[in-house]
Amino acid sequence: MKLYHSPTSPYVRKVLMTAIERGLDDRIERITVNGFGEEHRGANPLGKVPALVPDGGGPALFDSLVICDYLDGLARPDGRLIPAEEPARSRTLRAHALGQGITDAALLLQQQKLRNQKLDTPLPEDWWIERQRTAVRAACDDLERDPTPLEGPLDLGQISVATALGYLDFRFPDLAWREGRPKLAAWYEAFAQRPSFARTAPPEG
Repeated sequence: MKLYHSPTSPYVRKVLMTAIERGLDDRIERITVNGFGEEHRGANPLGKVPALVPDGGGPALFDSLVICDYLDGLARPDGRLIPAEEPARSRTLRAHALGQGITDAALLLQQQKLRNQKLDTPLPEDWWIERQRTAVRAACDDLERDPTPLEGPLDLGQISVATALGYLDFRFPDLAWREGRPKLAAWYEAFAQRPSFARTAPPEG
């Protein structure tokens, strides 16, 4: 399989963690691309990473959840990261959605930051920027109030939340997501000890 990826993408990190945890990492050839470039548009018409070309060719898969679900199904039937049975399945996908939402909002903030860097006069912070920051804070608050979706055997919801929080540390330490959220912070510090999380950390600098 071929994976078009950018090493700083939290969506890519989620996919790579899934591959490692499911014992598929050695079956994936990583092709590093510019996340805003055009070289991978043949695999993903939307021009985004990650995009996975399955063995034997055929249409590529894109959207991190779709790729994670595909990889989860390729591996052994035990230890699924997306449970098949309810209520575990809905709990996992809800936690995944919270992590994905934090990631989406943080990436929108990062894109705004990059746009501002190219302007002689940076744009003022407006309601749109504050809306993304509010989404991050509210999602973290939700997980602090009810951390049960992060408990139990490893699943994709936990991976989604961890990669989202890791991206906040990487790009937005000023958001200080740990403040006032001791349960979420403690969970993250424990989760960060997983080898798959350490192996997929974005490059420094």
